[in-house]
Amino acid sequence: MPNTCFSNCCARFLEDPLAAVKVLVPTVAIEVILHKKFWQRSTIRDLTLYLAIVNTYWFATNLNLSFLETPLFIQSPQLTDQQKSDVSRDRFNWLNKIEIAVGVLSLDLFFEWRKRIIDNNGFVDGYLCKAVLIPAAVTAVQAAYLLPTLNKKAKQPRAIDDPTFSKSHRAYIGFETVKIVGLAVAGLRFGKMLTL
Repeated sequence: MPNTCFSNCCARFLEDPLAAVKVLVPTVAIEVILHKKFWQRSTIRDLTLYLAIVNTYWFATNLNLSFLETPLFIQSPQLTDQQKSDVSRDRFNWLNKIEIAVGVLSLDLFFEWRKRIIDNNGFVDGYLCKAVLIPAAVTAVQAAYLLPTLNKKAKQPRAIDDPTFSKSHRAYIGFETVKIVGLAVAGLRFGKMLTL
């Protein structure tokens, strides 16, 4: 028997327009501690390894949940359209909250790594900067605008047939694709740096 109190609390949290902020604030506080205790003391090679791991993890998780599992899940004949919509909405809301934390970690590691490279008279090319910054920016846009819009529209009757819902959904998929490409490029570039 599922714990309905827990389910209701989770649903209320996911539907809260300030949920992204409620995840962001403690994540930043924890990242400040990690930065001072670990990242400032790490070598450039270690930071490169951490960046390769974070970007590869984020890429694999996003690719799996957004483009592999969810489309298969949506094809399940045992669920009604409303159940599919509810579960998908919850999945993407949870994924976004996790991505906020991973994005803060990725940005902190990247800016510390970039600072070290520049301090040692190195060069960080623009494509790598964009590959790291774009996924975090996309996550912010999704958290601030797209997910709340989709959540509101998904609760309306016959929302799936609504053309504006389809446009918002396509925009979300497009942003996810851009994020995946950025993460793939960043993960590959940092991984390649480890082989040099």
